[in-house]
Amino acid sequence: MADSGRQFSWRQGDLLTSEAAVALGYCPQDDADATFVVVISHDCDLTAEIEKEPQAELIIGRRIDKLGGDSYGKTARRLHIEYQTQDGPVVIELMATAKRLIEKQTLFEFFPRTDVRLDGRGIGILQRWLAARYHRAAFPEAFENRLRSAVVPGKRTFLKKIEIILSDGGEHIRGLLFDLDEGKDVERNAPDDVYQLGINVLYDSTKDEPTAAAVAEAAARALEALFSTAFYSEQAGWQNIRLEYCDPISDSGITVAQREMLKQWRLEHMSLQDDPPQPMISA
Repeated sequence: MADSGRQFSWRQGDLLTSEAAVALGYCPQDDADATFVVVISHDCDLTAEIEKEPQAELIIGRRIDKLGGDSYGKTARRLHIEYQTQDGPVVIELMATAKRLIEKQTLFEFFPRTDVRLDGRGIGILQRWLAARYHRAAFPEAFENRLRSAVVPGKRTFLKKIEIILSDGGEHIRGLLFDLDEGKDVERNAPDDVYQLGINVLYDSTKDEPTAAAVAEAAARALEALFSTAFYSEQAGWQNIRLEYCDPISDSGITVAQREMLKQWRLEHMSLQDDPPQPMISA
């Protein structure tokens, strides 16, 4: 059995060393510098007796140049996250589908990497992202169908344009919080039976807040214009979805009551890769 020092040295978010990743077959030697294998099991499961919890869970990630639209867990399938080093942050991309199981007995033959670490804030982001895979806000299928089928000028779809707006916000925008029909779950039928939608563009207040606020403001105005183009006309007024407001909001300014009332909306709920789009299966 592995010694207890190795067992208790592992924590959620820790990285395998490059040597361990190669030895365990997670990457070839010539790709070791770009591959980051993250331990994602909870601390309690890692320290539990092997007889009770024989395996640990990993995700094989890749180094990328910078944070993009998948930062802060805005999507449940992919995460861009910063690890800290003496020379500054390193950005890693994690895919939910790249999870692997490893026997804890095998994991404990190694020590975690010490030159690249995840700080407390990063651990919180990782944990929320992992939880989001199984805890996603549900919206009426009729509402989501209206988002899927919205028509806008140009080659890009309505949803693709939202994705671009969020990507442009990069590391500053944490996500979109929807206030839909004041929390009522209604399946509306006719186009003139409109959903009342409010959007809060949640931004990060800890990194250059003036810039983050400006980026969120620009995103809010771009979303207003996009929704107006898709759902409003001078002849018919608002159809299908009425955008009541779209405002930037700081993560340090949102109240607990607001956070409980609002639902985070994620792009991948909309089956962006399906062509043609498929109906959403409600949980």
